[in-house]
Amino acid sequence: MTDQVFPDLPQTPPPEPPADALAQKEPPKALIPAREMADALSAPEPETPDVSDSPFCRAMGLIAGGLAVTGVTLNFWNLDVLMPLVGTFCLLVGFRALRRVNGFLRAGYVCACLHMLLLFVELGQDAVIYRADTGLAAFFTVVAAAVRLVLLFCLWQGLLDMQRDAGITPPAAPAAGALLLWYILLYVAAALFASLPLLLGVYVVWYFYLVVRLNKLAKSMAAQGCAIEPVKERFSNPKLVGSLLAVLAVVIACSFLFFGSYRMDWTPKEAGTDAQVIEAHERLLALGYPESELNDLSDEDLLTCLRAERVVIKECTGGGYTNYNGKSQTNDAFHMTVVAVERPFGRLFLSYHFRWDEGTHFYGTESFAVEPNCDTGSWLAEEFSGRVFYDSPDGTTYTAPYIDPGTEQASLSNWYENCFRQLYCADLSFPNSGTNRRGYIACSLHPLSDNASRLNGQFYYVHQSSRFQYPIQTAREYQDFNVDKHRRSYAPFERMQDYFVLLRDEDGVWRIRQ
Repeated sequence: MTDQVFPDLPQTPPPEPPADALAQKEPPKALIPAREMADALSAPEPETPDVSDSPFCRAMGLIAGGLAVTGVTLNFWNLDVLMPLVGTFCLLVGFRALRRVNGFLRAGYVCACLHMLLLFVELGQDAVIYRADTGLAAFFTVVAAAVRLVLLFCLWQGLLDMQRDAGITPPAAPAAGALLLWYILLYVAAALFASLPLLLGVYVVWYFYLVVRLNKLAKSMAAQGCAIEPVKERFSNPKLVGSLLAVLAVVIACSFLFFGSYRMDWTPKEAGTDAQVIEAHERLLALGYPESELNDLSDEDLLTCLRAERVVIKECTGGGYTNYNGKSQTNDAFHMTVVAVERPFGRLFLSYHFRWDEGTHFYGTESFAVEPNCDTGSWLAEEFSGRVFYDSPDGTTYTAPYIDPGTEQASLSNWYENCFRQLYCADLSFPNSGTNRRGYIACSLHPLSDNASRLNGQFYYVHQSSRFQYPIQTAREYQDFNVDKHRRSYAPFERMQDYFVLLRDEDGVWRIRQ
């Protein structure tokens, strides 16, 4: 058999078998999440845009800050004036930046302007001694509350419109809506005279929580595309705030100068020419009535004492002096003379004469109050009279009636009981150009019973010792014995007070206890 020869063919080595047959298989799916997690951890973090400094967030921050500052009242260091002023400026500037966004925010800016106007009216009124009547004050209170509610409603709806324009669905601004609800509940409680002191802390915490949520809502909206275009105003915010403060300062300064004291109806004093008036004057002078004080009595008061029988006098200088900061001393420039005139049928006529020494300065209002009571605590006065005087540099004596004379209740209440004292108060103002400033209050008393053996008389004179105070208070307001403690520490007023006691002996003769 012939051997068959095959040509040489290229020989391909057979593939080597894998060392590990499992190496050719795909990795299991269980390892894929771990690998992706490792890749995610090793990858750099994406940068989150900082929106807190955007124009929109700055404007909303001012609005939130304004709401926070105006939402509470602190009655010390004049913070009850400064905090609303700062908060209202924040609201004005914040809404000013948002006024071009939509109609609701534009209406909110108008409300912020009205809020500023109402605050300026209130601050200007606090710089004068004259107060609006109850009806007008209530009207301004209602208008201010309505403006605040409309402002919050416009803020709420304006933020919702911004979210719709930015494509945020569904639009939501719960913090702004909750603030509106907070004020509605507050005003309803005030209208119903509701007092919930135990819940006051919770209510305040809720308010500040809503303000913080409002600020966070603004940042969330800015991160989702809500923004405003910065516009260069022709009148910058610092210039606007500075101009408004200048206007307010001028208003307050003019109020201090022209409306810080009473407008007294000064007229030259006329001497009485009636024969009975002259007779009464001579009779009282003979009984020992001090001549300088007697010359100030009106014709009507002199005729009341036409049949005077006896005169009893007590003089005091300084009296118990209190400057409302707890320090008691005396004021030697103040002199008081109390005269009791005994008339027929057991009737008494009391006159309280005061006089200031030269060199005393008068800055605003004064108030004089008297309190005649018998030993049973009964109010004895029948009718009151009186007037004030000063001598001009040319020697003319001018006289004027008191401002708003009348009886009122002075509070002696404390935390466990209510107690009041009936006083006859009269207000006045003296010019600094005059001399020998003086005045008196007189009253006729009811006939005393035969059993009455004691008559107590007290007087209280409140003097303004400094011009600068804000808000302006009158001396009449400091006749109240329960003046707020936070007002006492810086009150520009001082009180002179003293008393006298009339005792009737066994013979029915009244004598004054010195």
